[in-house]
Amino acid sequence: MIPESVLLSSGGTGGHILPAAAFGRWINQRYPAVRVGYISGRRPVELEIYRSLKIEPLIIDIEGSPFGAPPGKRLLRWRDMFRSFGQAGRCMRRDTPNLLVAFGGYVSAAAVFSARARRIPIVAHEQNALAGKVTIFARALGARVATGWNRCDPLRPGSFTPVGVPVRALPGMSREDAVRKLLPGPLEGGGPVVAVMTGSLGSGSLARIISGLSGMKGFDSWNFIIIDPNVDRPEMAAGNAIHIPRLWDIAPLFNLADILITRGGASTLAEADASGIPTVVIPWRRAAGDHQMKNAVEMARGGRAEIFDETAGDPAELAEKLLNLCRHYPPAEKDIGKRMYNASINVCERLWDFCCAFLEGRD
Repeated sequence: MIPESVLLSSGGTGGHILPAAAFGRWINQRYPAVRVGYISGRRPVELEIYRSLKIEPLIIDIEGSPFGAPPGKRLLRWRDMFRSFGQAGRCMRRDTPNLLVAFGGYVSAAAVFSARARRIPIVAHEQNALAGKVTIFARALGARVATGWNRCDPLRPGSFTPVGVPVRALPGMSREDAVRKLLPGPLEGGGPVVAVMTGSLGSGSLARIISGLSGMKGFDSWNFIIIDPNVDRPEMAAGNAIHIPRLWDIAPLFNLADILITRGGASTLAEADASGIPTVVIPWRRAAGDHQMKNAVEMARGGRAEIFDETAGDPAELAEKLLNLCRHYPPAEKDIGKRMYNASINVCERLWDFCCAFLEGRD
């Protein structure tokens, strides 16, 4: 059964928003008669991501979790959470969706509650290998759960359906064009290019680790391009590390990179995996439930990925992992456009079929 109108809820970080946007774009292209709407929280980074995607979401008054908020903000977060339930209900009345697909972030809790009150079918897509509070909440209210990986703790196998994480269909481009889009001048050295992705909220510790690594013996001809939200133009750091401003269009970076270094956010790992670029994952070990490490382990099962634990390892170990990837997967011509397009189509089709089968079973 094909729905007439689908509402996609996602917020918090790019890890939730980008898969929702990729799925929504696919629906628009494949089923142009289906109305697709988005519902978001009000955090500046959320609105920045949506604007970069040229999407105008419905916005409700929620900025994040009331559970992890500082004591001075906790009561305000709970107030906003309860207020957001009514706002989400007004969004439902305005868009009259036949299906809600909740991609996470606390905005999805309000959307799920309002959809359940109106008997709107709910699918929860969990990007991580550990189910978040919103996914658990949605499942308790009768949602069907689709997942990004074959593992989704603490859910039992059979209680969820792995479909993959929707990824963006990034365009291919030449290395020369990618350099022109990212940097003010040509790269020096001629060695492998390592792209360092620090997450949509930025990771200062990860940037510092790489800046130190770039000056080590054996890496003098390499180029390290670090996404750093603290700079507003490309800046050369120690050694051969170049810090560039935060960017949401990662197509130039992926087309340029020979190796990726990234945190363990599920959506970033899914895009890295789809691109075929060898990757070193440095999970943030303080993530809730250590879910970034769980994501990294799942990705590493497919090969082309190494895991570095910054809490236990040292720079020499990280250097060896990079050299190992370079030896096994030497820089080569890559068709990012074709790989990412095919991955986007395949995952979105599986998620869409899952949604339609759920709606069919309800009739």
